[in-house]
Amino acid sequence: MTTAADAQPKNRIAGTWAMVSAKSDPKGANRNLFGPNPSGQLIFTQDLRFTVVINNPTVPRFASSDRSKGTDAENKAAVAGALALYGTYVVDAEGRFAGEHVIGSTFPNWNGLNRTTVTLTETVEGDTMIEHYARARSPDNRDYLGPSNLTGERRVKTILITGVQSPFSQG
Repeated sequence: MTTAADAQPKNRIAGTWAMVSAKSDPKGANRNLFGPNPSGQLIFTQDLRFTVVINNPTVPRFASSDRSKGTDAENKAAVAGALALYGTYVVDAEGRFAGEHVIGSTFPNWNGLNRTTVTLTETVEGDTMIEHYARARSPDNRDYLGPSNLTGERRVKTILITGVQSPFSQG
């Protein structure tokens, strides 16, 4: 007997994925977006929700224990060294990633953003996920941002994220 659950495609990206690397490739350079050993998780639930938290663990602590009292330099480093976003996603009939809607992000320009597989892919190969975010130009069309790469390991699988462009990366 086939149930409604049996009729659903296997969601290939559902799970918790731990960040291993995050690299940007503007103009052929291969820069670390969140330091040489980024920390974080990408969580994709079976009910098609996602949460991403990535940070550079080498960002120095603030001198103050009150985060609202950081200096300009401390705040700039904290923003450049972290990214968080959450929203919903969809999969196709084979259970592959087909797009996402960003509900909220620490980068406010991404709030409400819809990303399709034209600009963002999430591919699972065994215990590895590869995310590719191909953002060729800055919003003002002045700077080539290039694709960026993130790599991670799933707590039950591995994640490799490629082509992700951090909104905070510099030069």
